[in-house]
Amino acid sequence: MIDLTEVEKIYPLMVDYRRNIHQNPEIGMETVETKNYVKKLASDLGFGIREVGNGLFIDFGKDPKVALRADMDSLPINEETGLAFSSRNVGKMHACGHDMHTAILMGAMIYSKRMNLRPIRFIFQPGEEIGQGAAAMIEAGAIDGIAHVFGLHAWPSLDVGQYSICRGKAMAAVDSFEVKVKGEGGHGAYPHLAYDTILESSRIIQHLLTIPARKINPLDSAVLSIGYVNGGKAKNIIPAEVTLGGTVRTFTREDSEIMEREVTSLRGEHVEISYIRELPPLINDGEFAAKIDKAASPYIRAVEAKPTMGGEDFSYYCSRAHCSFAFLGTGRIRGREVSKHSSIFDINEEAMKYGLILHISAVTAAALDG
Repeated sequence: MIDLTEVEKIYPLMVDYRRNIHQNPEIGMETVETKNYVKKLASDLGFGIREVGNGLFIDFGKDPKVALRADMDSLPINEETGLAFSSRNVGKMHACGHDMHTAILMGAMIYSKRMNLRPIRFIFQPGEEIGQGAAAMIEAGAIDGIAHVFGLHAWPSLDVGQYSICRGKAMAAVDSFEVKVKGEGGHGAYPHLAYDTILESSRIIQHLLTIPARKINPLDSAVLSIGYVNGGKAKNIIPAEVTLGGTVRTFTREDSEIMEREVTSLRGEHVEISYIRELPPLINDGEFAAKIDKAASPYIRAVEAKPTMGGEDFSYYCSRAHCSFAFLGTGRIRGREVSKHSSIFDINEEAMKYGLILHISAVTAAALDG
């Protein structure tokens, strides 16, 4: 049973934590002050602390088998929410809910101490937005001996009091590519005397965008999107180089390999291509997810879970342990759904109560799973 009275007592603390973190966003692996903020609480609680660069993993009790994870980094965005606790750091903003994730996990530390709920490991990682944090934490031993890992993410399309956990595939693998088309360039009036990098780039773009539709099984999911095209500065000059790049999303290794093969097959005398596998797909453990649903069902409503083509470096933990990653409803803000990574993104802070409940439910589910 979850003590809802204790959850209510911890809620205002989580609000304070979240607002403090929101005011002081840090980017990428440079989460120095956020780490120290979490570290102080862990120290006050008497928990065992191990620092990993600007991340932490924290143990309450000996030899934990379950880990709860939060990401601490923000985004390079100028905040335009008008909140009283808006970012103090120009060009940096918690526009994806990581401030909330961190505050909820801090609340989970307090709950576990007050209710003597142990052993548990708490993982606070940097660098989720750049896909580097989870791998660094794992390399440093953050899930050594851990059988189950749970995490969650703010999800504005769900109402407060709702959540989803996909069975199996939840979030896509993330690959990236860059294409450079090189030639001698020339005068726009004499295209026959130049190698037309603009024309070749347009052909490449059209071909790239057909790959998912013509090379991947229609029953599978795959996305290729071009994110930038750079080339040329004058209307009468054919540029010597055009650079373009984009992202690829898939759910299986086979489809990722097909996409890489098809993209890189366009290499040639004038075409250089780099292709990088950034993140594996996030595949939830169905049995663990079902047990979390059962434990949480008296307190929060599960709704149908739908996979997303977004990526998450939580996926690295899933390759080492039974994992479940939940989408936590944060609701509409001022009557509208505000997209993550927006300069006006915000969350309904009441959602943090339910996030705490999900963390506790995950600990209960892990114990049931043995």
